[in-house]
Amino acid sequence: MSNNFPYAAYPGVGIPTTFLVGPTTNPTRFDVHHSLLSKVSPLFTKPNGLPRIILSNISLPKIEPATFHTLFTWLYERKPPEYTSDTNLLDLMKLWVLAGELGIWRTQNTVMRLGMALMQPTYFVCKIETVRWVYENTPANSSLRDYIITIFCQRGPPITPSMFSPDNERLGIFRDAADLMRKLNLVRAGNPRGLDGYDLYEQFPMQHTWSPSENELAPVRVRGCLVTGGEDVDWSKIEYPLPSFLVWGIEWEDLPDMHFVSEENVRSVAGNVLKQIEFP
Repeated sequence: MSNNFPYAAYPGVGIPTTFLVGPTTNPTRFDVHHSLLSKVSPLFTKPNGLPRIILSNISLPKIEPATFHTLFTWLYERKPPEYTSDTNLLDLMKLWVLAGELGIWRTQNTVMRLGMALMQPTYFVCKIETVRWVYENTPANSSLRDYIITIFCQRGPPITPSMFSPDNERLGIFRDAADLMRKLNLVRAGNPRGLDGYDLYEQFPMQHTWSPSENELAPVRVRGCLVTGGEDVDWSKIEYPLPSFLVWGIEWEDLPDMHFVSEENVRSVAGNVLKQIEFP
């Protein structure tokens, strides 16, 4: 039998590792160089550092073939997919889940950075369907849940009654969203803006204070307060918006790196593949 994509499309050494992707009744076959797998995932590397040779097929029934194709095109060509639409956020979430199943943890973290960059425009929308997909395909303690909720609370559509469906309630989506909104309110409190031409900062200068962090390697905290000099502020003309960029925590973090995974997390989320390669 001839070898399939990506083994047949890219140069490499060694025998292929075969994946059967999609429904078990009609899966799509992919053949991947074991040398590539060993470079990107500790699951496919022996303790001595050599590639793990796997002669049996690995089944991934819950993964879409298109997602598998995209991930390994990226890994072989060392070039991530170029996404420009907010609808592509779901594609990135599917790549993250697949990479996790295969222990490709560095790529998972890159996916988070790509999603952050993709969703910066304030007019982009994170749909509730994308959030629900993440919750349905990750365990309760998954960092991807915290990640997608953070985006949803800043780029979500207007809330409608239909969003409070039994399925969404069961998954705990709005429970987690409420917790995150409490944190975002602390960000809002530090971002007052004048309305209808009320130039807040022209009338009242902003004084910044610095307080050292507990860890000398961490950045200091910067706080701002208005210096009113006893004058009245017209609070009816003040609003407290979120910054235009995505924030990831109460310290105005602008990167999602607190949600990154590490090599130590690999085996805890790759149980399906581990069972097939360690106990075929």
